[in-house]
Amino acid sequence: MSIASLKVVPEDMKTSIIRIHSYRDKNPEGTFYNLYYGEEIAFGNLTRLLLLMEDMMDGMDSPQASVRSRRFGKAPKMLERASIEQELLPKPDQEAIATFKVKVLFRQGASWQGKLSWTEGKEEVSFRSALELIKLMDSALPQPEPCWQETISEAADVG
Repeated sequence: MSIASLKVVPEDMKTSIIRIHSYRDKNPEGTFYNLYYGEEIAFGNLTRLLLLMEDMMDGMDSPQASVRSRRFGKAPKMLERASIEQELLPKPDQEAIATFKVKVLFRQGASWQGKLSWTEGKEEVSFRSALELIKLMDSALPQPEPCWQETISEAADVG
């Protein structure tokens, strides 16, 4: 293989910035930015965010996936060019409740491995799977009061 045929992805494209503007019922809404797309892309749920990231990595072929994604049907998956959904974009005065930098280093075992930096908390941690990435992000976001506490206090008032 010649050196000219090697595809080199710039280091700047390996890090994505995720800004969470709303987190209701464990559903993140915010924006996703990577130099690959060249613009902030709004997402209204976790599925949209993860699929945007996966499509971006497939488009760059970096990091290379160790296994081919399986799908129902015979048609090959088309990479979608993400479009900005204007109604999901944050208002100019709306601040992010959390900002993360994600660098996926490997895509092995049909999952992702890499580093997650939480900007406001000034912490960085490695993740071993996409699920662990989600759990780490959740741990940095505001958590709702547990429902069982309301039930206990209501029962105490009755009794």
